[in-house]
Amino acid sequence: MRIGAGGMGEVWRGTDEVLGRTVAVKVMLPGVAGDPGFAQRFLSEATAMARVNHPAVASIHDYGTDAGVTYLVMEFVDGESLAGLLGRVGRLGAADTMRVIAQAAEGLQAVHAAGLVHRDVKPANLLIRRDGQVVVTDFGISRHADAGRLTVSGAIIGTPSYLSPEQVLGQPVGPLTDVYALGLTAYECLAGRRPFQADNPYAVAILRVQQAPASFGMPLPAAVLAVVDRALAVDPGQRWPSAAALADAARTAGSGNVPPQAVPGSQGGPARGGGKSRSRVGAAVAVLLVGAGIAVWGVTRGGGSRVGGSRPGAAVSIPAEAAVPAGFRVCGAELCPTEEMCWGGITLLAGREVPPRRLDCKVEHYMQTFAAIPLPGDVNLFDVDLDGLMKRPDVKRACTRELMQERSKDQNRTKGWTINAWPIPVSAGGSTYFLHCVAGFKVMTGSVFGG
Repeated sequence: MRIGAGGMGEVWRGTDEVLGRTVAVKVMLPGVAGDPGFAQRFLSEATAMARVNHPAVASIHDYGTDAGVTYLVMEFVDGESLAGLLGRVGRLGAADTMRVIAQAAEGLQAVHAAGLVHRDVKPANLLIRRDGQVVVTDFGISRHADAGRLTVSGAIIGTPSYLSPEQVLGQPVGPLTDVYALGLTAYECLAGRRPFQADNPYAVAILRVQQAPASFGMPLPAAVLAVVDRALAVDPGQRWPSAAALADAARTAGSGNVPPQAVPGSQGGPARGGGKSRSRVGAAVAVLLVGAGIAVWGVTRGGGSRVGGSRPGAAVSIPAEAAVPAGFRVCGAELCPTEEMCWGGITLLAGREVPPRRLDCKVEHYMQTFAAIPLPGDVNLFDVDLDGLMKRPDVKRACTRELMQERSKDQNRTKGWTINAWPIPVSAGGSTYFLHCVAGFKVMTGSVFGG
């Protein structure tokens, strides 16, 4: 029986016929099974879970591949996710919230002690047994010192609503990243809603470094507020110093007492920015996300992108030489790159595809530009459908395999490459977009187009 699904696989309830026990079997989705990055991340999850032995962390029983299907056999948790519970009851009381956070923090402390950072703590990844015990699960994007290369350079992986400020800013993550995510989870349990809400996932991610969380809108014990407030400090140095410290503070607050050192260097009051200006940090993250290609498909598009009419498949006119963007030249019905343009992989945030970062072609990358056309005016940058783009007549005419091979410096190497079309701004933060015809095959180095 299927009991869940995620970005990499589906989870099924099964029976271990040798030991006669119920288990959960996570099976890698066929669509990502051929991607070495996903396969490595799937193995990373098995390795990560196997390192930890704690009642609040889901146990791993087996890992393997059979008939081309990669699977992970885990402990079956008889209960429901915290997300499911909140969906049923709306929100939790202060004492129940502190109990859940304390148990989850204890499990995460064991994770951190094994040298791991979960990086995707959220209600959907916290399971509640029938006896009330919390279990941390889904280590698919956890990080260990031995697995530093599993994430393609330039990619930010996680769920926008639960990303920490350092994840949004592209800074190194650590155990205190999970502490922040537990603070977000505590807020959601208490308020029945998330602390940051906006029209799209990218705006949600940016809000956490631009402003404080919304008010709870209800009276709550001061001790509980202090626990959550410190966990949600923008500066990691202002948060609880460890998951164990958060667990102790949550248990103390849940019992009605005030946890010691609720806020570093003070007796109460918000631990918001660690002295940083939110407007200054907000400006920095806006530049970072656009420059890194994270919010490229979620920003407002200016008039320069509306080229080629509004009818899908209408002809797209190549601009005059003076309007050709830097790095390209007019060659026939398309633009040819005059310099090497290589890109990292597409990242999934909350099930939505976000564009890649441009990389030096000498380092590992997934795709390279071989042609470009002005972005058709009817393409909605707020909801880009990559598969749909490749089905459009105008894009199919431009991003052809024949053209790719014609532009290739090594046709034997590129003949089996996958072709896609990606909207890319002419300049970081700009409003004029061109549609890049890109091609690649798994992870590669070197350049075969442009230059």
